[in-house]
Amino acid sequence: MSGTAQTSGASLRDDRPGAPPVPKGAWAVLFTVLGASMMDMLDATAMNVAAPAIKLDLGASDAQFQWINIGYLLSFSVLLLAGGRLGDILGRRRTFLIGLTGFAVLSAVCAAAQDPEALIVARLLQGAAAALMIPQCVSMIREAFGQEHSQKAFAVFSPFISLSSALGPILGGVLITYASWRWVFLINLPACAIAFFFAVRVLPAHHHLDDRPKLDVVGMVLCSVAVGLFVYPVIQGREHRWAWWTFAMMISSAAVLAVFALHARARRGRSLDSFIDTGLFRKRAFTGGTLTVFLFFGACSGAFIVSPLLLQLYIGWSPLRVGLTGSWWSLGTILAMCAGPALARRMPPRRVLQAGVLTQAAGMVLAALTVAVYARDTTHPGPDGPLLDTGLTSFNLAPALIISGIGTGLFFVPFLALVLAAVDDRELGLANGAINALQQLGGAVATAVFSTVIFHQVAQGGSPYAASSLAYGLCACLLVVTWAASFTLGKSTTHRD
Repeated sequence: MSGTAQTSGASLRDDRPGAPPVPKGAWAVLFTVLGASMMDMLDATAMNVAAPAIKLDLGASDAQFQWINIGYLLSFSVLLLAGGRLGDILGRRRTFLIGLTGFAVLSAVCAAAQDPEALIVARLLQGAAAALMIPQCVSMIREAFGQEHSQKAFAVFSPFISLSSALGPILGGVLITYASWRWVFLINLPACAIAFFFAVRVLPAHHHLDDRPKLDVVGMVLCSVAVGLFVYPVIQGREHRWAWWTFAMMISSAAVLAVFALHARARRGRSLDSFIDTGLFRKRAFTGGTLTVFLFFGACSGAFIVSPLLLQLYIGWSPLRVGLTGSWWSLGTILAMCAGPALARRMPPRRVLQAGVLTQAAGMVLAALTVAVYARDTTHPGPDGPLLDTGLTSFNLAPALIISGIGTGLFFVPFLALVLAAVDDRELGLANGAINALQQLGGAVATAVFSTVIFHQVAQGGSPYAASSLAYGLCACLLVVTWAASFTLGKSTTHRD
């Protein structure tokens, strides 16, 4: 490939003389799985503005609010690797359709929930269904387009997914304002029906693997337990006054993770398939990519949870106003997506990604300063208790959100092509599951941690303004760490053995 095409994670053209055409039906596969992926992302991010409304409507406690907000992400992240493996074992089309059907059924169950406990259980199960569906998407795109054309597909796929995450809060605000929070789930039903209709017609029935892997159930259980032992005390610890057992659980999480690592290594030594193939993480670009995405999405999720908490629960803005305020972030993302391909043709893809990370860090610092500048100590009565007076508006928050959105867009332009360039076709299911798992796990852990920070600060008599500024500052620090981690990524989007 030409030097320009090699370094561009977003180029949609192949100018080489005699280059083979995109395989027949590849674009139909792309847009079918893209629709399902966008639906999942919209559902997950719409909860950022839906969760406060659900908290008030169902009378959920602070801890239940956190479980409602992250239950989906938690089960999704833990089971994504299993979903990727099952796609390799059962066939990606079949696993995708099973997950899509389960997602639709559980969306209806979520919409019908009458108490916080029922909704939490339904969200956990809905996340499990999504974990079957989503890992197949990128894998089927890569198979449909082949290594030769996959970066063309990712140049379309990544911007739409990024844009979905930015538009989710707006959709949630509109539905809650003009209908109810239940429509955040009900809208999934026609979307799932359309996706299913096209999936059974355009997705390939089989993928060809000479040696299909087997699911490592013990490894899956160990990994799930390790995550649960960490996240549960983070959420429940404040309500239990950080009893000794909360810290014991977090420490034991590391111990179980060590056992899991030994188990995976032992299975690899016996030439058995492990839940996470340790050989995959010997590839520096892939390992660096999973670490980078874990940290980056942690910072994004931290920022996404701060705004609804401050603006809806403590200041009293409507969900629609909060969602529309988030559209400034969407605008920044769109601007970056337009400029990203041109940048990627002029500089290495890794540098584009790093510029995005630092740009978003600057946006978080500006958000922290904006909240601090407009902080006020007075309150006024609200329908559900005292609300803060504020000088904050959608417009004085706009600069910080636009800058942050630009950073998000620049990050996504080259990311998938950079990381998957290190992965062989046989590893696609596991690799994509690992990337998505670390992405969602980073979001779930960060959502739990940042919401706990805010609730704890307020419970101790602190100002929600100060707590929110602190959270934005922590997001900026996390992004600086992400920037440092991104140097482990490769510089090129071409395949490396």
